[in-house]
Formats: sequence, C-alpha cells, structure tokens
Amino acid sequence: MDASTSPDSLPHRPRKGGRKPGPLADKQRHVVSVRLTDAEHERLTQEAERYRLSQGEVLRSVWLKQHTAAKLVAPPTPEEARQLAQLAGMAANLNQLTKLAHLGQDQRTGATTVLGQMHHLLKRLTGEAS
Repeated sequence: MDASTSPDSLPHRPRKGGRKPGPLADKQRHVVSVRLTDAEHERLTQEAERYRLSQGEVLRSVWLKQHTAAKLVAPPTPEEARQLAQLAGMAANLNQLTKLAHLGQDQRTGATTVLGQMHHLLKRLTGEAS
C-alpha cells in the first residue's frame, strides 16, 4: 500500500464548484468556419464593435433573421450620454417641484421652465430639432 494513504481514509472526491451547467440543447457546441474578403472582415469587425458583440453574435443575429441594425441598439455616443444624464437631472428637478406642489407651494414657473428644457432636449435626442 502507498505510504501517503492510510487504510481508513476515503478516496479523494473533487469538489463541485461553479455554475451549474444549463440544458445541453442550449449549449453552443459546433464551430463553423467562414472565409471572408478583407472588406467583409472589416465590415464584420466594425459592426461587432459598434454593437459591442462578438463577431459570432453578429453573424448569428443576421442568420436568425434578426436584422442587426433594426434589432440591436447601438451604445450612446458621448454626446447622447451627456444629454441623457442631463435629462435624468431635469427629471429629478421635476420630481422635486412636484413634491413641493403637493405640499401646497406654487411651483408653476419652475415646472414650466424644467418642462420646456426637457421638451427641447427630447426633441434633440430624437432628431426632431433643426
């Protein structure tokens, strides 16, 4: 008998850790190789970066008839992110004005100003402003 194991010790059982495996049908087990031209590869790379997906996810979404440009939302540009943050701040101001109005204080001027700013910013975000 081996000197490192005693006669009354149990055999080592590895611990099971980590996430439980999902259904076998959902597992992506197959790899498909596709040849692309330089221009096609560049386009695929750009689209994957634009939507922050892998190249495989972009191809799969197109193959599954989920027109990428129509179904996937591109991340906001830095300007859009700034405008969305500004809109969130205005919404907080409007909530504060509403709370004060419920307490019986007249906040019509402040509310009108904030609503006008929000309307203008929403028009810019949707591309309606000229």
